[in-house]
Amino acid sequence: MKTELINGVSQGTLEIISRKVYDKQIAERILQNEFTAVGLCQGDVMSILVASDIAEKTSEVVVSEITGMCPQHMTCLGVFGDVTSVEESLAAIESRFNKK
Repeated sequence: MKTELINGVSQGTLEIISRKVYDKQIAERILQNEFTAVGLCQGDVMSILVASDIAEKTSEVVVSEITGMCPQHMTCLGVFGDVTSVEESLAAIESRFNKK
């Protein structure tokens, strides 16, 4: 599982992500600058689903799939929230997948 944290996300990046987020309600929240950090997780579908569950159970974050060119394929997981919450969620995800 690959993870990345974007802290203090730029407006252009938020716009790109909002176009790729499957859940349009979350896309709207992204455009309203509701989140100060974005965590990105990339892996196979099973790992993405496990990471999503871990993220939400770890801290107060919102998760959504981020689609690629072909919308039926889940390519990435977005973890949205404040910096501390996103960092905590990514740390828990990394801990789980680094044990393997």
